[in-house]
Amino acid sequence: MVIRRLVSVILTALTLVPGNYATAGAHGGAKASKVEELPTRSGDWSPAEIAKGREQLIRAFDAAWIRVIASGKDQEILATEPPNQPGAARSYMVRLVDCLPQPEIAAWPEEPVGMFKDILDTGVIRQLTQGVPETPQNTSWYFSSISQKYQDAVIEEIEQHYDVELTVETVVLPPGRLPATSLLVDNKIDFISQLNATGGNTQGMRRRTSRRFSCTMSASSQFIHIPEKSALVGEIENLNDLIARPGVRICAGPLTTQTARAFMPEHTVKTKYINDLTDCDKAVKEGELDVIMNPLHDLSIGGIDGYRSVHTLLVAGTPLWVAAEGIECPSDGNPRTEDECFATDPP
Repeated sequence: MVIRRLVSVILTALTLVPGNYATAGAHGGAKASKVEELPTRSGDWSPAEIAKGREQLIRAFDAAWIRVIASGKDQEILATEPPNQPGAARSYMVRLVDCLPQPEIAAWPEEPVGMFKDILDTGVIRQLTQGVPETPQNTSWYFSSISQKYQDAVIEEIEQHYDVELTVETVVLPPGRLPATSLLVDNKIDFISQLNATGGNTQGMRRRTSRRFSCTMSASSQFIHIPEKSALVGEIENLNDLIARPGVRICAGPLTTQTARAFMPEHTVKTKYINDLTDCDKAVKEGELDVIMNPLHDLSIGGIDGYRSVHTLLVAGTPLWVAAEGIECPSDGNPRTEDECFATDPP
């Protein structure tokens, strides 16, 4: 076991996260991994064992998370976040209660099989993150370390229950659209971190139907930020007011763009994947765009003043994701492109 873990650590350093970089949170900050070189997790498992092992991993995530919130550890974490204003996270992190803090009805999976047994036996579990820079100029910075601490607490609960030590290997993809479902289907990763909201889509499919997903661990609202001196301050009081004005140009970061485009398909929505806070502020002040949308309830948390914030009453939540059966994503040969996925037995 010790040798396996040592080899795993060495491989992680050389292959998964090249160079002298460290990941931080669900959105990384590291250089992109060489996806084409990733090994697959496989074994002499029957189709039933494959399906059961994946389901056991999800149930273990849920059992762990429910114990985290029942103990109040999640609130202890929020009291320390974000790093520049400890405790301010309590003002913008939403508690989406799709899983109640009731450990007595959240049983741990017994008699592990398939991938879940292999994870416990090898002591290695592989996650996917995105390599967005970890700086206060990025909206993700105000959420990523929370997500990482939440996930660390979940892994710790699993370790304690199964009496194992787990090494979390990190696979990093660059900013932008991701072939995330493909990596799950191909068994290149075991789970996707709190990277995708349950309501969205990836590779041509709703995530809720193309993957397994855990309890919602992180959730946040969406806000419209309007320059205080703009005439729009008196015109946009809610999301419907913005929807009714397709001429209003929107600047969005990676945590908002899919939601904004879906609810407002007639609007111009420009996405800033890197330094979205400062770049959106600049674009609005230079007259290129009109408003900003992101999950921060007050841009002053990010050091940006001069905006009035309007709550959209939209809430997005992120779980952990595990592969589902009956999904295929034929590859075009380029491991970094977002190939279309489909269900082999559609409803």
